[in-house]
Parts: sequence; C-alpha cells; structure tokens
Amino acid sequence: MNLKDLMKLTTIFVIFSLNLVACSSNENEPDLKALLKELPDEYPTSIDEIVNYPTGPLAEKTYRDEMEEMIDVIKTHLPRIENEVDEAYLHDWWQGYHSLFAEKYPDPTSIFQEKIVQPFSHPALQEEQSVYKENLNVLIILDLSGSMNKQIKGKPMIQIAREAIQDFLSKLPSHANVGLRVYGHIGSGKDSDKERSCSRSDLIYDIQPYNKSEFKEALNKYEPKGWTPIAFSLEQAAEDFAEYPREEYTNLVYVVSDGIETCDGDPIAVAKSLSDSEIHPIINVIGFGVDKKAQKQLEQIAEVGKGLYAKAGNEKELNKAFHDQEDMLRMWKEWQKQTKESLDKHKNDQIEEIEQFYDEWKKVNDRERANIFFIINELRNTGYITDQAHRYFAEMRSERTERYKKLGHEWYTNLNKKVMRNYEDNNKKIFKELQP
Repeated sequence: MNLKDLMKLTTIFVIFSLNLVACSSNENEPDLKALLKELPDEYPTSIDEIVNYPTGPLAEKTYRDEMEEMIDVIKTHLPRIENEVDEAYLHDWWQGYHSLFAEKYPDPTSIFQEKIVQPFSHPALQEEQSVYKENLNVLIILDLSGSMNKQIKGKPMIQIAREAIQDFLSKLPSHANVGLRVYGHIGSGKDSDKERSCSRSDLIYDIQPYNKSEFKEALNKYEPKGWTPIAFSLEQAAEDFAEYPREEYTNLVYVVSDGIETCDGDPIAVAKSLSDSEIHPIINVIGFGVDKKAQKQLEQIAEVGKGLYAKAGNEKELNKAFHDQEDMLRMWKEWQKQTKESLDKHKNDQIEEIEQFYDEWKKVNDRERANIFFIINELRNTGYITDQAHRYFAEMRSERTERYKKLGHEWYTNLNKKVMRNYEDNNKKIFKELQP
C-alpha cells in the first residue's frame, strides 16, 4: 500500500469515527419532541386543564432536599440550550420543563352541592300554603250571635268557645301576634235589629303580642246577641292585616261560628278575595255545633281561604280542633328548628371543604413555583441553559404563578359566595310561604 492509499484510508476512518460519535451523541440527546407528544396540546390555563393535567415526575419533591436528583431528571428529558434560539423553541422547552414539575392540584368543581329545603307540610294544609314565615299573626273571628247562648251539656257554647280559644292562644309560639274580632255582639236577633247588628264587626283586641289578662278581658267584654255577618267580618279582617303583607308575615284567621251567614253577604266570595290579596291569609274555620247547611258553607270558606275546616259538636271536639292547630304549629316550629340546623351544618361543612381546598391549592402552587424557580436558576448557573433562555423562563414562571394564584382565589371566593347565597336563600324559604 502506497502513501496515497494510506492517506485515503485514514481520511475515511476519521470521517467514519466522527459520524459514529455524532450518531452516538444524537442518540443520547434528550428528545424534546417526544416529551411534548405525551402532553396535552395546550398549556394549562383553566381550572379544569390544571386539575386534569398529567402529574409530572418531580411532583411533591422539594429542591432543598432533592436538587441533584431533580436536575438529573431535567437533563434526561430536556436538551441543553447552549446558543440563542427562537421563542417558539423556548416555548416548547418551557412547556416540557413545566410538565416535569406539574403537581396534582385539588379539584374544586364538585365542592358546591346545592341544598334544597323540603317545605313543611301537614295533612290539614293545602299544598299552596305549606310553609309558614317566622312572623306569625293569628286573628280570631268569634261568632257572638244569639245562638251562641245555647248550651251543650249544661254549659253555654260561648263559654266553651272562650275557654278553648284562651287555651289555644296560650300555646302559640311566643313571638306570635294575636287579635280578636267579634260579630253579632250588637243588637238582637230580631228583624228590627238586623241592619244594626249586621253592620257591626269590631276588632276588640288589636293584633299584638298576646297578653293573657288583657285578651281575656276583651274576650269577655260582650255577650252573644245578634246576627251573623261573616262576610262583613272577613272584609274588615283585610284592614286588620293591612300592615302585615305576606312577603314578611304568615297571617292566620280562625273563624269560630255556630251557623251560616245571616246578613245577606257572600262569605265565600269575600274569603276568596281576601285569600288572593296581598295579605294572603290562611282562613281556617271551626264549625261549632252547626247543621249540614251551615257546615257546607263554612267548609267552602275554608277551602277558598286555603285553610282547614274542623267540625266540633261539643266541648271535647272544639278543644280537639284547636289542639290540632296547636300541634301543627308545634310541628312547624320543630321543622323550622331542624331545617335550620341542617342548613347550618351543610353550610359549615362546605365552607370547611372550601378552606381545605384553598389551603391545599396554595401549598401545591407554592411548592411548584419554588421548584421551578430554583431549578431553573441552577440550570443557568451551571451553563445548561443560556441567559436568554433563563430570562424567558423566569417570565413564564412569574406568569404561571400569578395565573394559578388568581384561579385558586377566584374559585375560593366564588364557592364561598355560592354556598352563602344558597344558605341565605334557603333560610328565607324556611319563613316564606309558597306562592299559589
């Protein structure tokens, strides 16, 4: 072999060796494109994207304790940046870099659970009136027509009615206001007194907190004498409740009568008009010792007044009619108490869960921020990336930190608002009657 051939062979060997080294170097170089293929197409910017973003191999680690191991992972996945590169490449490198640190963030989307209050109901109540408000007014409309002087087992009906009414009112919720309106207390049952008697219906105990002695004095002020102007009394009741609109008050009427309308009025039409008014009272009727004709009319009054009708043929039945009302009001107060406790617990549990979410979000975000910050500094200090790349990544890191911080705080604030709005709305529903 001559010198010329030897030189040619040597040149071929050197070229082959250089190509072999280059190939070996390319094989060991981290593949950024391969890493990016494993990631979502878009960089996470929304709460759903952050929560569902793949957790990186450096999640839950800390730069203070595991700096070298973390840098080894970086170098395994990301190539060096030794020269100036364009922004598109820096963006891809940053996306890959961030993915290695991506933490598992808590998911707030399922925290809020709307609480729906089941309304209070009672078999005696019509569906439209199945909820009472906190502010409660009770108006007794008492029949003092002459027939209330009749006796049952030797005891005047008016005496039985008075005792039952007093017992009923004494067991109402302490915050309830009561009023007493009477009719039939003027004139007599004679035809000559009809106009005079039918034109009078008086509120003798204004709607106010119940005072036992004062109410008793008013209750005993008049004796049964005249006619039965039920329709006129219901018309007057509208004025009694004028200051108590249904938006704020539950207004209950209890008509206690032993007979039919005798003053040519239409109590059914008046009761319906009153029920449909802004006062929107619940008109309950207790027929005391009534015949079938009177019972039919009184039942219709209660029906259009969206209240209940109770028939009482004697003292025991009258007391039972009032006791049933007491029981319903007691059940309502218990429902109110239990519902309020349930709402409080639901609200407090959700607020606690929101606090836990936010504490965890801040902790995870801070750990991710610190790891990204200090590792990128170390990579710059050791020459693995350029100053140009470091500046770009520092800007991206700051933007990421603020965005994650803002998103976490927005969800924290909005969840609290939703929970409190639901809580406040339900509290209103506890005391707000359903609209027909």
